[in-house]
Amino acid sequence: MANELNKQRVIDEFLRCFRKMLIDPELAGELVRIAKENINEPNAYQRIAEEVSNQTTLKIQEDHTEADRMFIKLLMDVVKGDSLLY
Repeated sequence: MANELNKQRVIDEFLRCFRKMLIDPELAGELVRIAKENINEPNAYQRIAEEVSNQTTLKIQEDHTEADRMFIKLLMDVVKGDSLLY
């Protein structure tokens, strides 16, 4: 039961994020830009999380939730995958 509640919470957090990106089409570009600028830095994961919170309407808590971790990893994967195309 607790596992199902956790899964639903993660899904709800992702949906809130995607809603914001659909409402603000520039947000996706900003997120990718932030990830690109920080992907090769020491502690890239933490830097991306901080910059997303500081520079966009998405706020990532200091104590990252499972959804936060998955989202930041997804951003990093998108940037890494994008660089493989060129």
